[in-house]
Amino acid sequence: MIRLGADSDVEFAGHYTVPRWGCGTGCNGFVIVDSLSGKIYEGFGVAELPFKWLEKHGGEEMERMEFHPNSRLLKINACPNEKDCGLYDYVMMEGKGLKLVHKELLPDEFQ
Repeated sequence: MIRLGADSDVEFAGHYTVPRWGCGTGCNGFVIVDSLSGKIYEGFGVAELPFKWLEKHGGEEMERMEFHPNSRLLKINACPNEKDCGLYDYVMMEGKGLKLVHKELLPDEFQ
């Protein structure tokens, strides 16, 4: 999956691809690949936010992962590695990988 994803069109931050694969119902894993150097930056699994929270906040339209070819911002609206459910903003740091710049955890009742 990483090799296939690495060969795809640029998806993120100017020259990166974001290969993704399923890791169970409502879950996907990802890495980030530099399409210029071939370097792979470690990702993680992201599970869907709890249905009760999504329902309460009109989240049916909320994407689990949001990123764009000409932006270094990667948004994760999910439960990284199936814990700490929340809304996360990362910035791609050239040559270093993702840096967390904002985290908003869901209330305890939705964890």
